[in-house]
Amino acid sequence: MKAEKTILIADRNPHVREFLRRELSVADYHVRLAENGKDLLSVIYEDIGIRLVILDPDFPDTDRQGLLDKLQNRLPLLPVILHTYASDCDGLNLAEMFSLAVIIEKSGDSVEQLKKAVFDILDENG
Repeated sequence: MKAEKTILIADRNPHVREFLRRELSVADYHVRLAENGKDLLSVIYEDIGIRLVILDPDFPDTDRQGLLDKLQNRLPLLPVILHTYASDCDGLNLAEMFSLAVIIEKSGDSVEQLKKAVFDILDENG
């Protein structure tokens, strides 16, 4: 059942967080929210039920690459969907991220791409 599959949405924009929460909740996923890097790290290390993170790594309180490194160190390993602008990926170690992340550029229709990626990761892989 999808409701057992918990997704963490981490984005500094409250409108984006709420919009994605509504869209994925309607698709029967359980959704938790994080508004900054500190919240994100707290949730992923305290809630072992998190199965996927949708992340815009542009948090003012956190170094982007450092945040991704900490996500990679979490066990069990979490799949990550980076939902960001292409320009925000500058300076990130993309070679390492590809083993961990799907990158979806923010746009007017990115929610459909996100839902497909979430389904592909969580539902097709159990």
